[in-house]
Formats: sequence, C-alpha cells, structure tokens
Amino acid sequence: MGDPKLDDRAWAEAIDEYAKRARRPRRGSGGQGRWVFASAVVLALMASPFAIGATGSVLSEGKRNPRSGSAHKETQFISSTKTYGTRQSNVRSGNGGGAIYGCRSKPGREPCIRSNNLSSGRAFEFETNGAEGGHIEAKGADAHPFTTNATGVATGLNSDRVDGFGLAKIDFRVPAGTAVTNVLDLGGLILQASCGAGPDLAVVATTTVPDSVLHVTWGRDPGDLAFYRQQNDLDPGESFAVMSNGNDSAAEGTISYSTTAGTQVSVIFQSEEGQGFGATVPCFFGGIAFGG
Repeated sequence: MGDPKLDDRAWAEAIDEYAKRARRPRRGSGGQGRWVFASAVVLALMASPFAIGATGSVLSEGKRNPRSGSAHKETQFISSTKTYGTRQSNVRSGNGGGAIYGCRSKPGREPCIRSNNLSSGRAFEFETNGAEGGHIEAKGADAHPFTTNATGVATGLNSDRVDGFGLAKIDFRVPAGTAVTNVLDLGGLILQASCGAGPDLAVVATTTVPDSVLHVTWGRDPGDLAFYRQQNDLDPGESFAVMSNGNDSAAEGTISYSTTAGTQVSVIFQSEEGQGFGATVPCFFGGIAFGG
C-alpha cells in the first residue's frame, strides 16, 4: 500500500506533533529530539511551495488563509531580481482573473492598491489585446474617475468631451476639384465642403434631427461687409448653404445650431479662396466646433 496523500492541513498538524516531541526529549534519547524536529522542518518545506504563511502556518491551496479570523501583521515578499518580485497568472482561457484585492479603507487612508516606484521609471502599466483598456466604476453620483497633480500633457488621451460637451476641429484645405467632403459631424449637425474650379469654395449644412434651427453670421473683406442667414426648419435630407456664393472668401463667422431635444452646437470658422497660406491653398475652411 502506498503512502497516504495528506493535504497541507494534515502536514501542519503532523509537524506540530513532531515539534512537541522535539521540545520534550526523553531521558537517555541523546540528540534524537533534535533530529525529529529537523525532520519536521524538512517535511514542512516539502509539503507546500509556500511553506509559511502570514499567520505562521502552512498555506492551503484553494482554501481560506487563515482558515478563520485574519492576519494581524503585514506580510512582505522582498526580492532582488532583474524581472518581477512576484507574479500572479491565471492560465485558464476564456474567464478567470489574475488577482483581486479588497479593503475597507476610508478617504485619506491607504488605498486598496498602491504602486510606488522609488526610482524614476513608471509606477504602473496596463496592457490588453482587447478593444477596451480598462474600466473605472464609482458609486458616488459626483465621483471623480481619478485626480492628479500632474500638469503635463497626457499623450494619446482623448479629451474631446468636457462636461458632456464635444469638441471638434475643422480643417478643410484642399486643391481645386475636391468633391463634397464631410468636415464636421457633431450633435446632429453635419457640415460638408467642396472646392470647384476657380477656385470656388462651397459649404453646406445638413442635419440628422427634424425641425432643427440654424443661424449663420459672418463678415468679409474687402469692405468689412456683414452677412446673416438662417433656416428655422431644417430637416434630414435637406441642405442649407452656410455662406452665399460670392461672399464666402476672406471671411470669418459663427454658426449656431439647435434641436428640439435641446442640443446646441456652436462653430467658429474662417474661409478663404485662392489667397490663403501664401496663395498655396485653393480652398480653405477651418474652425472649432463645440456642443452637445
């Protein structure tokens, strides 16, 4: 009959029994007690790859450690390696995370997770093969996703939404013969621009929301002339010329767009035909749009 297979708990109990015997050697046994205790230590090291846990007992795989209560001291893993001090991985495919951490810390106290690089490298790094890098969920109605004292630019961070409003840049600088191109799609307002022979710039507005309201005001040189156009019932499928033909060069102005749902979009723009950028760009229409 082969040796019985004992779990970590059984090994721990056996070790405790051997240790008791080692502490009270029988008279005349000589050094036998010390050898029994040494054997117990060897058995402990062989019984589990994590020989001693936070509470001084053997760690049990797949079980709560400690089995009841909680550890009262900080457990430390100190290493000096060229890679990582510890590594946690779940090789199951499809579901199953690598690690989970929980705490009951209050504001101003220790966070559940802290990563502190004592040198000048990165304190953290996240990587995924999926389409979403991560998710931050907070239960407070006015909770902030995170705070920082850093003032530098976050490279690659998409910041085109502020307080629920979208922000977009318009930059249409093209040669003559450029067909109709969408230059803005924000809050239901769509702006399309084209550049015909001449050169001849044309900008039209359409909408995805019925009964939209569109007002345009602009000024142009020479003569510092002022112009105003409006459409108070713009529906999907209809188009509205942002500027009148012949008055759309050397101009700058604003577009105000509203919907029955309360969406508001404002555009600040400028336009030029043939003379912009040292007369190198036949048609130009550019600006900033914001709204939501």
